[in-house]
Amino acid sequence: MQQTNLKNRFIRLVKVISHSGYCSRREAEGLITSGKVLLNGNPYKEFLIQPEEIKKLSINGKKLSIQKTRLWCFNKSTGLICSNSNQYDKKTIFEVLPSLLPRVVTVGRLDINSEGLLLLTNNPSLSSFLEHPRNSFIRIYNVIVRGEINQLNIGELEKGIVIDGIKYNKVKIKILNNESKIKILRITLVEGKNREIRKILKYYGLKVIKLKRIQYGPFKIKSIEKNKVEEIENCNLIKILENIGFKNEDNFW
Repeated sequence: MQQTNLKNRFIRLVKVISHSGYCSRREAEGLITSGKVLLNGNPYKEFLIQPEEIKKLSINGKKLSIQKTRLWCFNKSTGLICSNSNQYDKKTIFEVLPSLLPRVVTVGRLDINSEGLLLLTNNPSLSSFLEHPRNSFIRIYNVIVRGEINQLNIGELEKGIVIDGIKYNKVKIKILNNESKIKILRITLVEGKNREIRKILKYYGLKVIKLKRIQYGPFKIKSIEKNKVEEIENCNLIKILENIGFKNEDNFW
């Protein structure tokens, strides 16, 4: 119990410094141990700090800048992975993002064969908030499939289903066309397990031809070009975050 309280009250100072854009985490470690990080004008050599103390920090006589929470909508194309390293020898989304973008994390992921809306934020706490199952933010997809649509048990899916030992919560499906052999489905999820839509549709004998996310929570893709980003204006973002219950602005990390 005591460890949990400490985790809630303290954050890593190297993460604070690196997210401010001052330097990397490794360089931040050197600044801390060499006494160049000051708290109220005095050397601060601890590696944990309370969030309310961050505004009192300075480095080399310069006050540490604190970022405001920002959020971008990115229209991901297929062929890109959401990892921040190319360990799989695949091109990552971070290779196509604008160079002037600050350090960001993704809100959830889209696999290499999926496209559409991917949220990016400079605030990891916001990313965790939007991803957490308890907050039940909807994810909406347009999915093109091939196969016998009659096999799809929409009523069963709306109650939740277990496939290969994995429990999937309720899935809402709307069939957008009834004439072509190629069907277009509007699928709504309240969580995003790994390749959830593909696994569910395969279970019912349907092959996914195209999968595109068009909405995540209150954020929609609109008309953003592929592999381009569009930032949510700060005044609008503040209102949206208030409406969805994100009140953790002080705990940026």
